[in-house]
Amino acid sequence: MSLAQWRQFNFFDKQVVPDPNDAKVSPTIFKKCDIGVMTAGLDKAFKAQTFLAYDGGRITHLKLLKQKNILITIGEENDTQHTPVIKVWDLDTTKKPVTTPTTPDEPTLIQPSCLRTIKIQHNEKPFPITTFATVENMAQMAVGLANGTVLLYRLDLLKDKATKPKVIYEGQEPITGLGFREQTKSTILFMVTTTSIMSYNTTASKPSVVSTVTLDEQGCGLGCAVMTDTQDMVIGRDEAVYLYDPTGRGPCFAYDTPKSSLVWFKSHYLMIISPPVITSTQLSTSTSRTTIGAGSSSSSSNNKNNRGTTHDLTKVTIFDTANKFVAYVGTFTGGIRGVFCEWNALWVVGLDGKLYRLDEKDTPTKLEILFKLNLYVLAINLAHMQKYDDASIADIFKKYGDHLYSRANYDGAIDQYIRTIGQLEPSYVIRKFLDAQRIYNLTNYLQELHAKGLANADHTTLLLNCYTKLKDVSRLDQFIKTDADLNFDLETAINVCRQAGYYEHAVYLAKKFKEHDLYLDIVIEDMRDYDTAIEYIRHLGPHEADKNLQKYSKTLLGHQPDQTTKLLVELCTGTLPMGSSTDTTNGHITPIVTAVASPTPSLKNSTALAHLPFAAEGTTSPQSTHHHPHHHDRTTSKSGLGYNPPSPRTFMPFFVDRPDCLAFFLERILETRWSSTSTTKLSLQAQEERKATWNTLLELYLMDEQPHPTTSTSPATSPRLNGIALTPREKLKRTKEFKLKALALLKDETVQYDTNQALVLCQLKKFDEGIVYLYEKTEMYTDILRFWMEKQETDRVIEGVRKYGPKDPSLYPMVLTYFSSTPEILAKSTSELLSVLRHIDEKDLLPPIQVIQALSRSNVATIGLLRSYIGRKIQNERNELQQNQELIQSYREETDKRRKEIEDLKTSARIFQVQKCTGCEGMLDLPAIHFLCRHSYHQRCMGENDNECPQCATQHRMISEIRRAQETSADRHDLFFDQLDNEDDGFSVIADYFSKNTMAFAKLID
Repeated sequence: MSLAQWRQFNFFDKQVVPDPNDAKVSPTIFKKCDIGVMTAGLDKAFKAQTFLAYDGGRITHLKLLKQKNILITIGEENDTQHTPVIKVWDLDTTKKPVTTPTTPDEPTLIQPSCLRTIKIQHNEKPFPITTFATVENMAQMAVGLANGTVLLYRLDLLKDKATKPKVIYEGQEPITGLGFREQTKSTILFMVTTTSIMSYNTTASKPSVVSTVTLDEQGCGLGCAVMTDTQDMVIGRDEAVYLYDPTGRGPCFAYDTPKSSLVWFKSHYLMIISPPVITSTQLSTSTSRTTIGAGSSSSSSNNKNNRGTTHDLTKVTIFDTANKFVAYVGTFTGGIRGVFCEWNALWVVGLDGKLYRLDEKDTPTKLEILFKLNLYVLAINLAHMQKYDDASIADIFKKYGDHLYSRANYDGAIDQYIRTIGQLEPSYVIRKFLDAQRIYNLTNYLQELHAKGLANADHTTLLLNCYTKLKDVSRLDQFIKTDADLNFDLETAINVCRQAGYYEHAVYLAKKFKEHDLYLDIVIEDMRDYDTAIEYIRHLGPHEADKNLQKYSKTLLGHQPDQTTKLLVELCTGTLPMGSSTDTTNGHITPIVTAVASPTPSLKNSTALAHLPFAAEGTTSPQSTHHHPHHHDRTTSKSGLGYNPPSPRTFMPFFVDRPDCLAFFLERILETRWSSTSTTKLSLQAQEERKATWNTLLELYLMDEQPHPTTSTSPATSPRLNGIALTPREKLKRTKEFKLKALALLKDETVQYDTNQALVLCQLKKFDEGIVYLYEKTEMYTDILRFWMEKQETDRVIEGVRKYGPKDPSLYPMVLTYFSSTPEILAKSTSELLSVLRHIDEKDLLPPIQVIQALSRSNVATIGLLRSYIGRKIQNERNELQQNQELIQSYREETDKRRKEIEDLKTSARIFQVQKCTGCEGMLDLPAIHFLCRHSYHQRCMGENDNECPQCATQHRMISEIRRAQETSADRHDLFFDQLDNEDDGFSVIADYFSKNTMAFAKLID
């Protein structure tokens, strides 16, 4: 695009600068610029200071350094050859004014210090200087001559007194432009002639390095080469403007018009000054021609030949090269002497001595102009260049977006609104695009809002609803599967995907960010993929698995009973892996089995779009992909439990519909967790847990109906095994197996179940073997026989009385009563009845009266059954009576004998005729000791303290101890009653006490 085609604005204000002392005229200093030997400087008040630079010559070039107050002048000496001389002036070390002005218009004459004076000669011949350039630190300066030679001065021109220039270029065409480009490791000098453009590396030291490089085979005229702030060379030719860097030609701007000079202003403005054009006020059309100077002879010739007044008009155009528009176009009457940049403005000096100032409009004014023209892109670029803050730039983007929105350019508008994120309230944009039903554009905006981390839960909900409305699964995947930090509300995103029927995306998020509760809720409640749920729980670790199984066990047992039961066994036995982070999918969503998913989301899911002003019909969800879950290999630690397993009782209620699985669950718990653990090693709580587990397992074994696993997902209406109905024989066989297990459990000595509870269960479930075993275990023999009697199991009664009768004689009366209860039983058990009677008789277990009473409780038993028993008992009684009478007679005779002996001892003398010593059996001699028991001893055979017969002493002491014991026990009534209670024949105990005269002692003590 050429410069002529750029948009044109008037961003500069042109005004004639008046003289401070006379507002009607321009400053007088600019009318006297023809004084070549003097140089002058101005301040903002146009107070002039002058000094004599050259004696008799003219000044051709001036340059004031930017970083130092150093002025460089090039002038001609007043000699015959007009040798050009370079002088360097230090304006900071000026001497006191030489003269003081007497009038306001008179300048002040000063005398600055001249630091250096350098005569410019080539081949000892002076040539006019066409252009020169220097670096800011004055380390190098290049001088271009009219003969096509370029001289380079090195080192610090402010310090070195003698500097010999180096000829770095000699050509045939005059030098029209010079400029330095300071780089990090080198300094490049641009050299421009009328026919070529070259660069020279002034810091190259190696001869092998080619220092001069031709950049272009075309040059430019004098004054049409200028350096930019970035140290690129700008070349102006009639057809275009070119930029050059050390590598060659850069950007090019087509501007087909003659150019007399170029000026670079600030960082991006290029002023192009065209040659003067002569115009006549009496011509209908302006006749123009290009002139070299305002006062040329050709111009004078034409003025004489034309009628009317003619003017020289010089056109000035200012281009904004950064934003590519024309910032100013103006004409100046009378031609232009020069242009300089100072005090943030452009100053134009006319040939007529007038001074013009071009002031750039302030940025707000320029922006308002652009806003009125709807040129928002230029306004934004301009604001960026002026370092506007983000809020101000965002306001421009908002205006630009509003403009595009009003023209129904929604795509462009949303792009601008996106750039306001962080500054503009999102609700402003959302309302616009909701009203317009531009969901696609709104989606882009919300997506960027999330990308910058400025979205809230409502924005996340709206974005996901937009995705689902647009059925844009790819963008939904991209949004959800981003690996960057979470920049949206996770729970909201999961819930919206779930409500809209995008279950796969919901579970992806839940799994990735370890929202275990949400993941399982979706997989189980919505997708019904129970296998995946079970595998997921298995890898959560004991704590999370416990928490989630408390919530979902009943559902999982209803659909996957076997896998769920195994998982519960692992958890409660301490063999569940300690847990590792569940694998998250990278790049794709793991396919999940959806048992009841439909191609389109449920109508109730459309409520997620209810707040949007559009209908939700036709919304479809992605098809679910069937997937078979992988079973991971797991190893169980053999070093013991890695965690404290939860109580099995907390999971028992979940098996209410699956008692078969509960039985398997409890069996594995008891087998794995408590099989080898002794009771002493368990805490009281653990013992209670184990006892409750055994009790529950026993109850399961004794259930009337044993349900079986089913492959159906709905509750089975009849017991099934692997989906096949069991036959009656199979059912009976399975019931017997459980009965055997129950009995084995009851008989297991290591099992510490609750006996009372077990007995109640066996009675409720009519488990005869269990009831009998528990009665026997608790020594309730009477209940055993009574149990069999109630069932009229005579054989079992007979077996029981044989087995338990010796342990409990009270069973016999009960058995006799039972045998004689009915004729049928009596007929069946007559032989056993007689056998029982013989056994009672032989063991003397019951007195005859009890036998007769037991048999006489019914009219079934006859006297004939008891004839032999009664006969034997009467005969035995008679024999016993005879024996007792004989014993009594012997006791009486012995008693009479003892009484007579006592009486003799009391009334008659005892004659001792013993001749031998009872102790040594030697002949008895005096002294001798005689006892009434008729034993005699030598005195020497007796001990000093012996007062009784040594031979009868033992018997006497025994009698004394018996008597002493009787006296002691006479007051121990508790011993008497204990013995009375423990003996079967209480009368014998009383008789024994009387026989030992204990009662007499008791009476004597009382």
